[in-house]
Amino acid sequence: MKKSLPISVCILISLALVLFGLAFGTVKGFGDDKQQVTQLLSGENGLMDVLAYRGADGHNLCVVASRHLTDDPDVAALSQTAAILTDGTQSLASKKAANDQLDAAVQTVRTKLLESPSFQDSLRDQQYLAMLEGDLKNLTATDKVSLYNQAAEGFNEQLFKGVPGWIATLLGVKPCELYQ
Repeated sequence: MKKSLPISVCILISLALVLFGLAFGTVKGFGDDKQQVTQLLSGENGLMDVLAYRGADGHNLCVVASRHLTDDPDVAALSQTAAILTDGTQSLASKKAANDQLDAAVQTVRTKLLESPSFQDSLRDQQYLAMLEGDLKNLTATDKVSLYNQAAEGFNEQLFKGVPGWIATLLGVKPCELYQ
């Protein structure tokens, strides 16, 4: 005669499988949604790339400025700000602060360059400065910031609303950091 499991054990096994499926499906679903938001942040031509391009333009301006301004503290400050934007290990908040400082630092260095006689004699550097300013302006006008923030806010709202979001949070799904 075949031995069967008691009904209570079968119910416990079924309940455990249902709970596992619910938890796994919830975490997997939220993980997929977060991956889409993360693509807007760190994917190809995402927000982090835009910030890195702005930082690279800041570094390029430092190279031009170093030809005309020797040991200038404003050029050094621009270089430090640009370094934060190009550093992949920096937090989104520190990159936001550096990005906010970049335009003012560029304008300060630009003003000093325009006052420099050697810069006024260099048509090549004047054209390069104009190109860098245009590039920085175009990168500022990009919609990457608003696209990322909208997606991150939508994900966070979904995560903090309802039982599935509560389960996902309980199981370790973290909200997306906003660029603000």
